Amino acid sequence: MTHALTLDVGGSHVTAALVALTDRRVERQARRNVLHSAPQAAIVEAWTQAALDALGAFGGPLSHWGVAVPSPFEHAAGCSRMTHKFPALLGVPLRPLLETAVQGTPLSGLPVRFGNDADLFALGEWWAGAGRGSDRIIGLTLGTGLGSGFISGGQVVTNGRDVPPDGELWNVPFRGGLSEDFTCGAALTRAWASLTGETLSAYDLAQQAETGDGVACAVFAAFGGDLAAVLQPWTERFAAERVVLGGNVSRAFALFVPALRGGLPGCDVRLSEQFERAGLLGAAALTH
Repeated sequence: MTHALTLDVGGSHVTAALVALTDRRVERQARRNVLHSAPQAAIVEAWTQAALDALGAFGGPLSHWGVAVPSPFEHAAGCSRMTHKFPALLGVPLRPLLETAVQGTPLSGLPVRFGNDADLFALGEWWAGAGRGSDRIIGLTLGTGLGSGFISGGQVVTNGRDVPPDGELWNVPFRGGLSEDFTCGAALTRAWASLTGETLSAYDLAQQAETGDGVACAVFAAFGGDLAAVLQPWTERFAAERVVLGGNVSRAFALFVPALRGGLPGCDVRLSEQFERAGLLGAAALTH
């Protein structure tokens, strides 16, 4: 059975996985801590060591290694354009660095494919999670920000009239601000503070709502309504059959999904099945 080796790059660590392509499942994972502010050599070493840790003694065929990275990033060129993270990687062609770092290992000679982390979350859920069986899905990651990915027939869609520019919803104008202002964890914290004068994290607010607190429940219901209002024009344009939600805020799914579903009639809304594994699986599903 052919496998892929995949990486999901974060600001403080990198996670690697050995993914079975036929079974569409993660067989083994590894993690290395490395800060985005680290020197270039330390970052490349952490990424390659995590990959080799996940590979272990596996001796079977490998198709490629896929890398899920934050934006902005030139995926074809393999160059970071981020100015807020990974300063040592800015404008550096990473593909040859990684290829050199794994010479003499089973990863030597494998093609390296890069993809946006939110896009690969969506692709991973389409391929092996809550999006399976649907041709067109939108994947959202709800956390400190709003990530989005549009998938049609197993391909990431980032341009055209049916999707926002680059497939990114976070910066779409909404109610005098940006969509992300109303659809992330901080939005819940601000809404609670405006009603009570108190500060609670999104996690603590969910705990409060689960006790039956009426104000906390109302905050989550309004959040679901705002998320639906952001999504509705795009679910219609894209003809999305399904929306899949991941990220830490989505773990409070039950608290806001009634309002969200109410604002998206005809669209199937589901919670992620893969969560942190989705990006790793999406990187395995990259075909070019």
